[in-house]
Amino acid sequence: MTSFISLVAFGFLIYYAIKLFKGRKLKATDQASKRLKKRYRAGLVISILIMFIFGSMGGHNETTSKQSSSADTTKVVKKQKYIGKDKYDIAKKENVALLAKQKKLQAKEDKLQEQQDKIASDEAEAKRKEQEQQAAAQKQQEEAAAQQKQQEQSQQAASQTQTRGDMNTSDTGTIVGNANSHIYHVPGQAGYRMNSANAVYFHSEQEAIAAGYRRAKR
Repeated sequence: MTSFISLVAFGFLIYYAIKLFKGRKLKATDQASKRLKKRYRAGLVISILIMFIFGSMGGHNETTSKQSSSADTTKVVKKQKYIGKDKYDIAKKENVALLAKQKKLQAKEDKLQEQQDKIASDEAEAKRKEQEQQAAAQKQQEEAAAQQKQQEQSQQAASQTQTRGDMNTSDTGTIVGNANSHIYHVPGQAGYRMNSANAVYFHSEQEAIAAGYRRAKR
């Protein structure tokens, strides 16, 4: 029976040794990884202790059995059987506890991996939204710049139109003066362009002169 327990302990020793060997290259950057490695070391030490205890016990029982076989073989066999069963039950409970702890650690590891995947997914989604917002803001700026440019062009065209004027004095067929320059134009002259809002009409040159206007030179 002690040999079986030693064999089970040896199996766990191999398992934890492999876990530690695989995880030796991983950097323990978080508390979860550190705790996991610590549990693996503890499991390895426990397995070694169990192997040592039951290995010694098996050797001791074997020696005791040989020394006292001539005195009372039946009694010794029964006593060894009782001790072996008791130790087996203890080892079995420890084995169950170790398996439960291993399962719990695996569940924590899976949960940690799930959290890491979720964080990575959230970061990617946030980056995508940020890029979309930047693109939308840039498009809005471009549209605003284009609209402003269009308004400036419209204002410039209106200013040019206002500068050139929307009427020609030679087309009126009557005496017309400019309220801004106080110059009047008579039919037959070359005429000039002016804004109709500034036009002042007269029936005669005397009326224009009396109003303070002077005749255009051309």
